[in-house]
Amino acid sequence: MKFSYIFIILILTGEVVHGQRTEQAIDFNQKTNRIVFEMENDVLFKSDHYYTAGVALSYLNKKMKHSPAQLILRGKKKNPNLIRFSGFGFEQRMYTPYSIIRPDSIPGDRPYAAYILATNFSVLINMEKHLKISNELGLGVMGPAAGGEWVQSFVHKVIGSPLPIGWENQLKNAFLIDYQFRIEKGFFSGWVADHIILFGKARVGSLTDRIGVGLMLRVGNVNNTLKEYFRPEKYKKRFVWQWVFEANLQGVFYDATLQGGLFNGGEAIELTQQDLISRQYQVRTGINIYYRCFYFRYMIKFNSQDFINGIIHRYGGINLGFSF
Repeated sequence: MKFSYIFIILILTGEVVHGQRTEQAIDFNQKTNRIVFEMENDVLFKSDHYYTAGVALSYLNKKMKHSPAQLILRGKKKNPNLIRFSGFGFEQRMYTPYSIIRPDSIPGDRPYAAYILATNFSVLINMEKHLKISNELGLGVMGPAAGGEWVQSFVHKVIGSPLPIGWENQLKNAFLIDYQFRIEKGFFSGWVADHIILFGKARVGSLTDRIGVGLMLRVGNVNNTLKEYFRPEKYKKRFVWQWVFEANLQGVFYDATLQGGLFNGGEAIELTQQDLISRQYQVRTGINIYYRCFYFRYMIKFNSQDFINGIIHRYGGINLGFSF
């Protein structure tokens, strides 16, 4: 039972943050390895609908070579201004309708859905050009095989919340292949380049197809974070913090968690392309903390409607990292 409560605390604390591997790259101790536990959940706002929970575990290695994601994302190997690393991860995400206590599916509502992915990611940071590029490959499955029903029912049973009813209506099993790409660029020079960053991103595959652009603002007690990264003798024992604000606009063309898998359609509960809102926005804000070998991040995220009958959704996320 003690293990069960520890598991529940982890699940309720936060959620996986999509595509933010670059924030995990900074390590003032210059260690080779880092393990990061990432979580998201909407319990902070006392809701239990739509994107209800996610959890992931990632392993990063600054000396890893020739991983699939690295072969796609290459840079000049002898450039002293480059930071590069790669890693592998595993993640699970769960989605539910607005109400989890109705036994029947409601037309026009988000269907029950869950998926798991095994991922390989790579990040390339050019300190001189204030440029970050990252990509990620993922393989997995959506549907009952992802275990969403078991995880959510187990959590609710332990904490005494109402058990979800309706997982038997979840979207069917489907094979997933996912690819993500993100580029961040600090423009102009000096303070502006380190604190005001424009970015673009794309995600394609059988999980979702979307593109987006956005703006990131970042301030903290170390103004030139990437430059100071190369001075571990000065900062490796210092408490470093950053406040981050990010807003982005996305064009969404397909979402398997709403519309079902590409090759197993025909389910009455899935939404159609006409139900999907193609222009969506997301705002997130929070803090990154670095101290010695430890890394901590807490973020609050606001998502706009992703289907016509939906509402704005809010949730929190936490990352815990350790370098060695």
